[in-house]
Amino acid sequence: MTTPNLNYDQIASQYNQRYPNSQTWERGQALLELAKQAKSKTILEVGSGTGFWLNLLNQTGAALYGLDYSMGMIRQAMGQPAPLHLSRGLGTQLPYRSSAFDLIYCVDAIHHFGDHHAFIVEASRLLKPGGALAIIGHDPHEGGTNWYIYDYFDTVYDTDLRRYPAGSSVLQWMEQEGFQNTSSQTVEHIRNIHVGEAVLKDPFLKHNATSQLALLDETSYHAGMERIHQALADAKEKNERVIFPSEINVKMFLGFKKEKE
Repeated sequence: MTTPNLNYDQIASQYNQRYPNSQTWERGQALLELAKQAKSKTILEVGSGTGFWLNLLNQTGAALYGLDYSMGMIRQAMGQPAPLHLSRGLGTQLPYRSSAFDLIYCVDAIHHFGDHHAFIVEASRLLKPGGALAIIGHDPHEGGTNWYIYDYFDTVYDTDLRRYPAGSSVLQWMEQEGFQNTSSQTVEHIRNIHVGEAVLKDPFLKHNATSQLALLDETSYHAGMERIHQALADAKEKNERVIFPSEINVKMFLGFKKEKE
């Protein structure tokens, strides 16, 4: 998806660098299990980006739909092996008929939708009775996140607090829209400890790898990189090790549309 300050068209061609083949994506497995358990025949991902997660769900045999605001991302998704039905649009104005989907989800995307509650309202409209809504991502409002990006790059943490809805608010909005059996669970615990100069090989440290860093202008980004290089130099001078932790809990907020009586 695209925010007023971030143009994903410019970074779409390199975006899949954040999905190295060596990484096991537990959030994807949780999504796959949900789709299989719900026997989903029609699935919509909002903020589908390059189609990475939709391609994973191809093994369910469901009809797969993806929506993104960025045409650059949509063009990348067209190259996925899975047959995808792709559309351009906004997460708050979904261009589909009511009661069309068994499962609607977003992964690391709701913070781009602007009006988070409006997205949940739209999802409720599009889901069949008994259908599931899954919102997956990290919650910076909740404790447990220890990400060096927040420490070395000014404004990133405060910006995330403004962009991301609190998990408690997401569940409250679901319940307000009539969703049942709402729940929150950790579906992936990211724990990458970069020691010393190994941090410079972290793909998430590139300027265009995450929205957190892509939102920074060149001056702010390079200032953060300079802080990292200074920390490395200081540690080397003292013959010490400097550690750059990435410990993030990825949550899934889940709710089910009420069955018809």
